[in-house]
Amino acid sequence: MSLTYDDISSKTNAKIVPVLVDSIFKVSPLFTRIRTRNQVKFDGGVEIRQPIMYAKLKGGAFGRGATFDTSYVQTDTALRVLPKQYYTNVTIFGTDQILNRGPEAAMSHVESKMINAAGTMSENLATDIFLDGQGTSSPTINVDGLLGAIDDGNQFASYGGVTRTDIATGANVGINAYYKSVATLSLSELLTAYGSCWFGNERPDLLCTTQAVWNILWNKIQPQQRFVEESSDVAQIGFMSMKFQGATLTVDQYCPSGKLWLLNTNYIEFYTSTLPLFQFGFTGFKEAQQSIDVVGQYLWGGNLLIRAPRLMGQLTAIAG
Repeated sequence: MSLTYDDISSKTNAKIVPVLVDSIFKVSPLFTRIRTRNQVKFDGGVEIRQPIMYAKLKGGAFGRGATFDTSYVQTDTALRVLPKQYYTNVTIFGTDQILNRGPEAAMSHVESKMINAAGTMSENLATDIFLDGQGTSSPTINVDGLLGAIDDGNQFASYGGVTRTDIATGANVGINAYYKSVATLSLSELLTAYGSCWFGNERPDLLCTTQAVWNILWNKIQPQQRFVEESSDVAQIGFMSMKFQGATLTVDQYCPSGKLWLLNTNYIEFYTSTLPLFQFGFTGFKEAQQSIDVVGQYLWGGNLLIRAPRLMGQLTAIAG
């Protein structure tokens, strides 16, 4: 007969290390930056609206006795995005409260679930900010992400409720960004893209890409010109980064394969509701009917708004 416990196991408890180790979630310097530096309060309303100027007034040189063109010119419109909502569900079996308690509980079962809820919420948002939210690569109920915003109009004809060709055509004009498919990435190709997004003192400050593309750029930059960055916010919280034309170049593990984003984060706004429940808040546990099990939801509400797509760019289809 096989016994469940022997001389030692019948008298000795297991040593449980009271520290939960994350073996599933990845990291996103982009989401970390926009959540800490670019979060904007959303007090309420049916949509978030950003006025933009897209046309010039009449004007120019004139001679003696000339008449002016005084016709009215429509110069302004607005980008708009709708509020979106995300949740993470937490379910606890009521009977587990009997077991995970007292000196025999090395750590809280509920606490570990809440840590997981926060990580799951961050992962969902960090993934979706790289997609479109227009029903092509992600559903329309998702945040309006970079893919739909940072485009030249050939892949996504509109953004923020505005048809791109109604105000401009071409790269880095109107609400068009720089977009190019690059099979083999070179430094000159990256510099061209960077230069297209450069307007006076406005230029990309964060370049996000995959590990494979990072490796390509690391190998192409001459060793004496390769600067590991230590001063930026993403470097100070542990992400590896290096400088390119003054911008922080870093790996984002949620970035889709074969892409490199040139971002001016001064024009990216992460709107979050001022309602505490939707500020990464928790509903509290509620008992299910005819059960002692409890359920609660971790919530966020808001959206992502790219205020000036022409200051940004996307390189895609990079072979890594």
